Amino acid sequence: MVNGVVGGLKTCSGLSQRGKEQATSLGERFATGNENSFTVVYSSPLPRAIETTEILLSCLSEPHEVNIHSELEEFRLGEADGLTWEQVRERYDLGNFEQRDPFVPIIPGADSRAGFRHRVGQALSEIERTHRGSTILVGCHGGVISAAMAVAFGLAPNQWQTELAPGVTSITELEVSSSNDRGRRWMCRRYNDTSHLHGSDLDPRDHL
Repeated sequence: MVNGVVGGLKTCSGLSQRGKEQATSLGERFATGNENSFTVVYSSPLPRAIETTEILLSCLSEPHEVNIHSELEEFRLGEADGLTWEQVRERYDLGNFEQRDPFVPIIPGADSRAGFRHRVGQALSEIERTHRGSTILVGCHGGVISAAMAVAFGLAPNQWQTELAPGVTSITELEVSSSNDRGRRWMCRRYNDTSHLHGSDLDPRDHL
């Protein structure tokens, strides 16, 4: 978070001014008509995701209803919600996070890595079944995108050598299909496309 605080469902304060400008840039990209059109919209319940989704939609000429799906929430950090990251590091043992048991939360009330991935995969699978054949916009978080990609590529929950780090307001495009003979199939059409921010002062790569 910009203010250094873990912003979960209880304490997320929404987008910063810079975040709003980045979301507007994303919306303007969709408004050009060069992106896929969509008929269904979902969002994480966290205010920053809802704001991003609503700003994007405000740039378009056609109205869309935003469906809130609780299981699209970012990785839940349980009782650390609202603490600063410095306080989190002081109170909890975060060492060797990637190599620890992926089925055990490291913070009380938090997701485990395996549980988070299962939650995201199940939510996206449910959304696809409900709106089969539709193009769906999902406003979510970097962690949710990373979990979805892990599901798509069949990465085991104890896999830690490969890290995905999608940028803010990036576009990732996944195609999910089902058939009786092939089962559920995930195809990545595009990942971490932030070209709408390139060359501007909103590009997060300039602030690393």
